[in-house]
Amino acid sequence: MYIRFIIVLALCIASSLNAYGQTEPVEVVRSEDKVVIGGEVYYIHIVKPGQTLYSISREYNVPQKEILLENPAIYTGLQANQALKIPFVPEDEEKEVLPHDPGEDYVLHTVEPGQTLFSLSTAYNVDMDDIIRLNPGVEEGLQINQVVRIPAQKVYIAREGFPSEEDNYIHHQVERGETLYSLSRQYDVPVRAIRRVNERLIWGLKYGEYIRIPKYVDEDIDETDIPDVQVPADEIADDLWQTDLYDPEIMVDAECIHFEYREFERPFNVTLMLPFFVDRNYPVELPDTLDKEEAEAVIDSLYPDYVKTTDELYHATIPFLEFYEGARLAIDSLVRAGLSVNLTVYDTERNTRRVREIIQESEFRNSDLIIGPVYPENMSIVAEWARANSVNIVSPLTSRSEFLTGNPHLFQVTPSTSVELEQASVFISNFPSSNFVLIHKNDLFERDIVEIFKRNIYRHFSYNSDFDNLVFKEVIYEDATTNIEQSLVSGEKNIVILPSADQAFVSDVLMRLNILSRHYDITIFGLNDWQRFANIEVEYLHNMELHFASPFFVDYDDENVKNFLYRFRKEYKTEPSHYGFRGYDIMFYFLQALKNYGPDFHDCLPGMQTDLLQADFLFRRSGHRNGLENNGISIVRYDKDMNITRLGLNARTP
Repeated sequence: MYIRFIIVLALCIASSLNAYGQTEPVEVVRSEDKVVIGGEVYYIHIVKPGQTLYSISREYNVPQKEILLENPAIYTGLQANQALKIPFVPEDEEKEVLPHDPGEDYVLHTVEPGQTLFSLSTAYNVDMDDIIRLNPGVEEGLQINQVVRIPAQKVYIAREGFPSEEDNYIHHQVERGETLYSLSRQYDVPVRAIRRVNERLIWGLKYGEYIRIPKYVDEDIDETDIPDVQVPADEIADDLWQTDLYDPEIMVDAECIHFEYREFERPFNVTLMLPFFVDRNYPVELPDTLDKEEAEAVIDSLYPDYVKTTDELYHATIPFLEFYEGARLAIDSLVRAGLSVNLTVYDTERNTRRVREIIQESEFRNSDLIIGPVYPENMSIVAEWARANSVNIVSPLTSRSEFLTGNPHLFQVTPSTSVELEQASVFISNFPSSNFVLIHKNDLFERDIVEIFKRNIYRHFSYNSDFDNLVFKEVIYEDATTNIEQSLVSGEKNIVILPSADQAFVSDVLMRLNILSRHYDITIFGLNDWQRFANIEVEYLHNMELHFASPFFVDYDDENVKNFLYRFRKEYKTEPSHYGFRGYDIMFYFLQALKNYGPDFHDCLPGMQTDLLQADFLFRRSGHRNGLENNGISIVRYDKDMNITRLGLNARTP
């Protein structure tokens, strides 16, 4: 396989790098030099002109991905005389390590923001001491993008291509179109038993990878747990989209199927915790010595008919009031459909003392579902109580995912940045025949996003059969004199990736690209944050068909949206912001889950399909025993006809 990666550093060395990319591969001779680094043995290989990552990988019998992880600098291309660390793999005449297995007794994990030794040990179900043993020094703290070895059982395959066996497992190579359901039927093993021994299946099956199939049937799992539901196998030869990020099958536990709401003998108790800052909306300053009831009595006596307008409300109150208003409309809809709900609303302010008081109240402790709080310091208190008491809790707004660790009852509605970048990378990797140009300014604050984007894009490109001809250019944009045009190609589609949230920088680059779009076919891939930019010409975004990954999008032509707008305007005499839409979707979705599956719905959501206003929730566990994060991210496109289109979860056309 021949891979061309071209980095354009201020576009001063484009020609020489391009010429290097076109040389023919030369023979690779295995080095005899070995060193010990951090307790691990490596070959030191000096790259010669014309050698490729593929040829080096074959000679040393080490997967390309592992070489990349050991040598991050070569993501942008090999350089002559570059020294590479190649993990030492003992030769075996009969067996070889599987392509996806990065080592003899460990797997490699790249640390993402917010991850800790504890969260890794929980996600991989290994002891922290075992991780420390393989990674001396990590007990002092992990760094973002640090590659950590995680203990794992060795997986081998015979050279003939037949699965070898461990005592309790068969090793199966995934064929195109297979699903976990079809494999469960083939091997007569429940789906959950397969998931349990393959932690990597959190992102679904991948064509060509090897997974373990238990030889035994778990006594605790009944064959009837598997419904006769599956998505037909995809016959398109190069369709890696659906099985890459989204597991298409719908698996529902038996207890989920058997729940009958009509037999549930009480209303569901739902708790909504939002920072309304009620005290800051009183028309007069009251002494701190008054308790809540006394303060309300004073207000009622002085201002019996006082009603504040929206313009007079405390500024931080308004978005959460709109969230509550949208949530109330969702409750009204389901109550009319026969659902019975006891809703308790708490004003948490931004006050941890107040939150600790709330969780001691009897009404709160009877909750079947908690939505909120919003601020992290408040969420940490309530999330810990919910974990200890096995109560489902929804984090409605934040994208910070640290609360998911070790809390299987927590749902994060807003995906983390890493999940959004993962989805964007999957979409981009479906078009390897294009000319890809990544533009950034090497900014310290955005370096992590750029590196995550590059790593994800490279990983998903590697799954594509046309990876040999990939051209990927990286432009470090230093100032206005940078000539972006040198990175573009006439007569081909140029997909320009601009992963920046710096409004001034993005505006400057888009202005220059828009001029160039008169002579080049340019499609822009940016960030969801751009929707909040005030100083970007919308015409530029449509001219170059901006694409971005987003978990939320409102289609104002949708009949459900039109109905919601009518009801919101009639009830509240105002227009809803995205907080109103979010409040409706979250409340409607989780009340529907309660109605369908009862209070123990947290493992039942893959089987639930609900029409929402601005979201398509798709909750996935972030790791074993962790909470569930929304992975329902669509691709949004600015069309040349000035419309904005949501392409959907399975989008494939830029």
